[in-house]
Amino acid sequence: MRNKADLIKKISLLKQKIDKCLDERDRESFNQLSLELKVCQNYLETCFTNTEVHFKKPFEQKRGKFFNH
Repeated sequence: MRNKADLIKKISLLKQKIDKCLDERDRESFNQLSLELKVCQNYLETCFTNTEVHFKKPFEQKRGKFFNH
């Protein structure tokens, strides 16, 4: 769980840095930070998705085996 919290914190900090880049009109840093933000957001989404799938799959497999036998 700590990794997710750290990742959420990093996303928040990246958004603040991106806002600063917009204020300063620093396009190069904006593009770099935006790309890093997208990667972090996708990874976070994957973490939450994998957790849900992890809990659903064993139940579905057991349920299928139970009803097939």
